[in-house]
Amino acid sequence: MDAGYLKKVGLDIRSGPAVGLGRTDGRSNGTASPKAPAAESPSPTAKSSFGKDLLGKGFERSAVTKGSHPPWLVPNAGHNAGLQVMNSLTGEKEPFRPLQDKKVIWYTCGPTVYDVAHMGHARAYLTFDILRRIMVNYLGFDVKYQINITDIDDKIILRARQNKLFDDFSKEAAKMKLDELKQVVNTAVDLKGKKLEKKAPEKPAADAPAKDQQEYTTSLSEHELKLGQHKELQSKIQAAFESGKSSLILATARDVLMEKLDKERGHTVSDHSIFDAHGRHFEKEYFEDMDALGILRPDVVTRITEYMDGRVQKFIEKLEEMGVAYGSAGSVYFDIASFQKMGYHYRKLVPALCATAKEMEEGEGALAAEDAEKRSPNDFALWKKSKPGEPAWDSKWGPGRPGWHIECSVMATDINGEYLDIHAGGEDLKFPHHDNEMAQSEAYLQRSQWVNYFWHAGHLHIEGLKMSKSLKNFITIRQALGMHSARQLRMMFLMQAWDKGMNYSDQAIDMAKVEERRVKHFLGSLDFWLRQPHGQKPSDKEAKIEAAVASCKDTIHAALLDNFATPRVIEALSKLVVECKVAFESLPDLSLEPLVKAAQLVESTLSMLGVEGLRIVREPKEAWTKSVDAFADLRQSVRDFAKEKDAAKRKKLIEEAAAKAAPSVATARSAGLKELADALDSFQKDVTSLAGEPPAKLLPRCDQVRDVDLVRLGVRLEDRGNEGYVWMFEQRETLEAEQKEAEEKAKEAAQQKIRNKLDQKEKELRVAEKAAVAPKDLFQNGSNKGVYAEFDAEGVPTKLASGEEVSAKKKKDLAKELAKQQKDFEKLQKQAGEAGIDAFLAKMRSEVEEMKKQLR
Repeated sequence: MDAGYLKKVGLDIRSGPAVGLGRTDGRSNGTASPKAPAAESPSPTAKSSFGKDLLGKGFERSAVTKGSHPPWLVPNAGHNAGLQVMNSLTGEKEPFRPLQDKKVIWYTCGPTVYDVAHMGHARAYLTFDILRRIMVNYLGFDVKYQINITDIDDKIILRARQNKLFDDFSKEAAKMKLDELKQVVNTAVDLKGKKLEKKAPEKPAADAPAKDQQEYTTSLSEHELKLGQHKELQSKIQAAFESGKSSLILATARDVLMEKLDKERGHTVSDHSIFDAHGRHFEKEYFEDMDALGILRPDVVTRITEYMDGRVQKFIEKLEEMGVAYGSAGSVYFDIASFQKMGYHYRKLVPALCATAKEMEEGEGALAAEDAEKRSPNDFALWKKSKPGEPAWDSKWGPGRPGWHIECSVMATDINGEYLDIHAGGEDLKFPHHDNEMAQSEAYLQRSQWVNYFWHAGHLHIEGLKMSKSLKNFITIRQALGMHSARQLRMMFLMQAWDKGMNYSDQAIDMAKVEERRVKHFLGSLDFWLRQPHGQKPSDKEAKIEAAVASCKDTIHAALLDNFATPRVIEALSKLVVECKVAFESLPDLSLEPLVKAAQLVESTLSMLGVEGLRIVREPKEAWTKSVDAFADLRQSVRDFAKEKDAAKRKKLIEEAAAKAAPSVATARSAGLKELADALDSFQKDVTSLAGEPPAKLLPRCDQVRDVDLVRLGVRLEDRGNEGYVWMFEQRETLEAEQKEAEEKAKEAAQQKIRNKLDQKEKELRVAEKAAVAPKDLFQNGSNKGVYAEFDAEGVPTKLASGEEVSAKKKKDLAKELAKQQKDFEKLQKQAGEAGIDAFLAKMRSEVEEMKKQLR
């Protein structure tokens, strides 16, 4: 980098020892050398030397530069599957090629295990699970997948000791008087309120850069949300006070109390086991959540606590020996200026010239040292001096702990050596975490390019804001799974671009449910029709389906190679399923062979993407199928025979049909299907006893089979009008949820109908009440009372109360108003009839009140 550029971005220009690019020790892994390579003086040509250590060695002979990003070295040595993928290192889609054949080294930033995982976390891990499956199951790559567990972090330290302090305080509170506890809580609430006020975002100047303006808009929205949450908390605490229950007060005020306690007593917590137990607890929950979402386990999991045996310290020591790190008051910082002087590029992902204070603050953590002096505000912590109340490990700089960014570098280089084909994480990690991670790793490895492809999953938004713990606008993974299945959540993610922002909303999940049900219905229907008579010889209709299957397959292939465009995959599959559903209408003449091929494509594609269990099979399959077929056939026979007008003939037909179903009851019992056998037996006996009754008594029992009996058995039965029925297996919970949703929609529709009637009736009432005013009273009472002093024979005002004459134009207008009132009054009299206007209005008011009552 030239001096002019460095000054422009506000970095210091210093001379001193530096190491040029390219390894000089001949090693092939990322372990620290016992002695740093000989130092070289900075050269004005250092910038032009970038990439010379790698160009032509598994990479193209020249780098590419796109937009404002630094040069990117293009891999060309490994397998080319034709995949084009968004690479954050260039901001564009690039051809993907690993460095070694089909072997792919992939590292994903794992969780900071300080609290429960939410759907914002799922956005990253479920997204990369989908991409990983495509890479392995479709493109045939041999992927080595590593994630880290951040179990040393400011957030963990704060949360662990706050929990400890709160537990201790709860014991103290048990001995406090209520007024004393209230005083402590009120102090904590006030402190939180003042803290929020101080964090109000400052509005940038009118000519500030667009990024600053956008940052302000977002920060303002987030700040207003936090203020609203604090106000809501105050109301909840007041309600807790009124309850007089200390336990409720403590539970409600927990968060604000923890902040207050930590500020006062945080320095007293020193037991390492407190922090370790906290991390282990939430790591366990994290993996349970990932399993529940159907996310494949990583090939390698590393924890930073396992590297505190000296490996982290040695990594930092080497950076210090190389001249790209320096100690300050017990902490160690990465020297960005020295790093750039060696010819490296800093901020490859977010190459803007300035970082916001918020970004820098997030990068250093909530417990950043206040007494250390940085050479530049942009330098970042590699090692943090531990203060009282923080875990500490020995080092040459004194007791401390690793900075956030160094953790990934140490673990990734230890497991994978010189480079990563893919590094992945959430979009919010681009800067400062990933940019800082690359800088320290490239300096340590003396390598121009440590990561060849950086993949970033888009944010998950809720109500327009990023879902996050700090905003308290998150939905935990467990909460989401309590409302929706893992398959539905995966479908929702598949229907969104992986590298763009997406909204977590009812609309998004409803769309996913529609696609899931469409596919399940197709597969279930196909299974049903394969058991029924159908055509065997292909015709033009079958050829059309064959062509649709081939076209869908081509579309899927093109979509997956185009930046993993799974929304287009789901769209193509959905279109194919719809075409197949239309084809069912040609049964029984239609050959089902092409539909079987379509089903195989649908199932294999979705299975490859991790969507499993769409075709439900019950064991023993044959017994289940025969018994449900008999159940559904009997029901259909009863529905058909109920149309017979001759009562005696109808009774005989139904009794014969019921007797025919009897062996199926025994079949179900012998197969251990007691619930199914009982339900069929009950229906058989009921229709036998009702056989002589009119259809009005028979048909409700048939509806009960569809809506109750089979639902309990996990069977979806759908009537097809005059064309019989179709049935398929389904989860009982799904069917019951659909019924509940349908009932709620029907209830809402009925309520809306009442609201519409109420609006109309209230409008009519207002019109009637206005018309009910006798014409002679129009200008003498009501809102006009006291306005006029004199009137003509027709009742039109001639003089104002002030004594002023009413103008001729005004008289004309008032006369027209009076004439209209006369007309409206007479019309209302006719409507009211003999009962009179008062009774008519009373009836209307009663109707309005009745509708309001129904809505309540």
